[in-house]
Amino acid sequence: MEIRDALNLIHRIENLPEIYNKIEMAVCSVMHSYFDEMLEVEKKESAVMGREDYSSDEFNSFLNQKRSIHDKYWSNHSAYYQPCSSSSEPRHVWAYLCDIEVLQNGDDENSLFIFKANYKKPDSSTKIAKAFILKESGSSPKIEHEFFG
Repeated sequence: MEIRDALNLIHRIENLPEIYNKIEMAVCSVMHSYFDEMLEVEKKESAVMGREDYSSDEFNSFLNQKRSIHDKYWSNHSAYYQPCSSSSEPRHVWAYLCDIEVLQNGDDENSLFIFKANYKKPDSSTKIAKAFILKESGSSPKIEHEFFG
């Protein structure tokens, strides 16, 4: 190992806490933005479903909006993960997430991140575990998979 390489390695080790903190903030920022944008559409869906005279055709534009948001934040475009339904109750409420953790593999060539959280509504004692795998795509992390339990 050359001296320059050794100094770069030492510099990286000295700055690991700051590097990991910035990565964690970036992952949380992506997830928070995704949840916020999806929530806005889900609130509109919920308002329509609250009316007695709504038509199912009204939800086509909401599905298109959710698919557009999905395309913005996801790297995995499998049909399995594509938004395909509407609900009277929003699912993407950031304020309901607690115990958030971000894990990372530390591989500079193939960076992967796990965003873990529990989803708990204020009026319930039940917590639902949620996890997302994100991978580096261009200049920011994108969602690859979603897990729940």
